[in-house]
Amino acid sequence: MLVHASLFGDWFAPVFDEPALDGFRVIRVHRAGYGASQRPDRHLTFADHARHSCRLLRELGVESAYWVGHSSSGCIGLQAALDYPDLLAGLLLLEPAPKPAGPSSVALFEQVVAPAIAAAGAGDIADAADIFLRGVAGDTYRDHVRNRLGDNAHYQLVRDTEFFFTDELRAAHEWQIDDATAARITAPTLLVHGAETRRRTQAFAETIARLEQMLPSVEALELPGLGHAMPLEDPPAVARLIATTVTRWSGQRR
Repeated sequence: MLVHASLFGDWFAPVFDEPALDGFRVIRVHRAGYGASQRPDRHLTFADHARHSCRLLRELGVESAYWVGHSSSGCIGLQAALDYPDLLAGLLLLEPAPKPAGPSSVALFEQVVAPAIAAAGAGDIADAADIFLRGVAGDTYRDHVRNRLGDNAHYQLVRDTEFFFTDELRAAHEWQIDDATAARITAPTLLVHGAETRRRTQAFAETIARLEQMLPSVEALELPGLGHAMPLEDPPAVARLIATTVTRWSGQRR
């Protein structure tokens, strides 16, 4: 199950069509507030997003699934593993958002998140999206969006971004995980970091290092040449990683 990050519902769209995933049943969602999904009429927590995704799995007749989460949906995946342990067979998390936060998260907030919030508050959602994504994914993020998804994809990104600043950012702030809570997550977890992300911030690497200490069954992997926008930067590489990891984990469950 491919569960997209914040700001844009189509992060995983090009990964979905990769040949490496042929032979797998792959489910790609638009979380509430994104893409063609309905805009919620109330505040949604990360637990709400986890519940929606897991309810979808059950309605599709899925008894066990591997959660592939990116950024904020890495955190949502951890919450889902806590709330629905019998449903999730494993977590493959691409640069989960900085929770728990390390020291570099302070600079990330001051230099990227706060200016983006200010732009959104002034009514310029397009500028807010640009500030945020340049800060975490680099100046080429728009090229990746256009090259993978077409010229009109940026307009959908801006539309999706509005939900992030009006609701999901609050949910991200509210969500917390501590050692005792993390110890309850039994699903095997792979934490993936892009080597290029370090050029912009250490916040994601610090969170991954902390989660390595907190989770009972965990491993970490760094992908050379990729940054926070990795599902758009190199869909074949991300698809191959998913296929290899799920195949390995599935074999260990037999």
